[in-house]
Amino acid sequence: MPDSATSIGTVIEPRFASKMWRAGTLAVSRGTGMAAQMAVQIAVGALAGPAGIGALQLHMAWGSLLGELVGAGEPTRALRDHSLNSSNSSALTRGLIRASKHILMYAAALAAFTLILVFSGFADALGLKAGPLLASILISAPLFALTRLFAETLKALDKAMWAVTLENTVMPVMILGLCALIALGVIPVSQTAILTSAVIGLLLGLILMATSLRQRCINTDNRSGASAADGASPISVRGESMHFWLNGLLNIAFLQLPFLIMPWLVSVEDIGRYAVAHKLLNVITTLLILLSAIYGPRFARAAAVADSGALRALLATTQRISLAIFVPAAVLMLALAEPLAKLFSLSPGALLPLLVLLCGGQLLNAATGLSGVLLNMSGAAHLEFRLLIASCTATILLAVPLGLSFGANGIAAAIAGGIALRNVCSYLAVRRHIYKLGSK
Repeated sequence: MPDSATSIGTVIEPRFASKMWRAGTLAVSRGTGMAAQMAVQIAVGALAGPAGIGALQLHMAWGSLLGELVGAGEPTRALRDHSLNSSNSSALTRGLIRASKHILMYAAALAAFTLILVFSGFADALGLKAGPLLASILISAPLFALTRLFAETLKALDKAMWAVTLENTVMPVMILGLCALIALGVIPVSQTAILTSAVIGLLLGLILMATSLRQRCINTDNRSGASAADGASPISVRGESMHFWLNGLLNIAFLQLPFLIMPWLVSVEDIGRYAVAHKLLNVITTLLILLSAIYGPRFARAAAVADSGALRALLATTQRISLAIFVPAAVLMLALAEPLAKLFSLSPGALLPLLVLLCGGQLLNAATGLSGVLLNMSGAAHLEFRLLIASCTATILLAVPLGLSFGANGIAAAIAGGIALRNVCSYLAVRRHIYKLGSK
């Protein structure tokens, strides 16, 4: 084990207040993006009605899902690998070019497959209709994947604030700009115009990220003060790229799992109640996810030099920060459950039980810190994959009887149980994994 005085552990900030400040600035950036996205919903709804909102939501949902598909795990690999070659511009450039080629190759295959379905007539049987929406999704899929690739690379280079800002604000601002032009009568309102502005916003954010990375490559050879892990080889295992890929897809599936199974188990009203609770809690949990932008690269650097002490300290820090963010926010949300229920036109007492159940699961999520991220960054993505499979399966097995018996509350209990199971097992697995790293 490396000497603690010279190891990666020396880069951990000595003061908790400093860590909370960095987490807070990321939260403000993400909050601004969320506010802009809410403004987009209001503006598009006012100008194009529910159909406009629906088209934009489908574009975002399918574009991001297919973006994860064609991304092939490259963004996660970039976050880990570029954390270790941040002072090597040639390695950074080669890695980005290689990953971009893979993404564009998979995107081309996806587009070709979709066009074959459309022109062969199978698309009609599947309910897939050619038009502006399909075109925007196919164009956006590689743009989403490249955006994630470049954003994760910026985070690896300790430019998390800039990456999070570009990820979350450029597209909404572009769509709001179009809405302003429509309101002024400069451009006629249409779904095509709205979808085009979304694609342009995604492309603009990507260009800004690429420009920032290019400038970093120009300046990086003159950078001093590289960390002890710079130039080290990442810990990797056979089949890791596939695990990165599958973990990304399973994470999206786990997030959307309640909405995939609820139509078979509960009423539309119950789905609506759950959706409100889910969105409210998402405001808090999204802030926790942002911590990976800061601590993901640090996990990778510590793992590369097998500094188990630093990994334990970093994991413990993410636990403290997560709890410091989650607990006050959750208490406030539970206290305001009734006013929030009224705001969303829910009956009295309809929201609080759902929030209590979901907060219980997410409390364990916060208490275990970024265990899953640490596994991905330290050569144990296969363990994260197994835990995701097990937790998804357990959640479904719990959700069916509980949903049939107790409706939305039963679904919430199953989801909370699945979240708790996943995170507790992930924490136990990561503790064992750190111990093994330190023993080598």
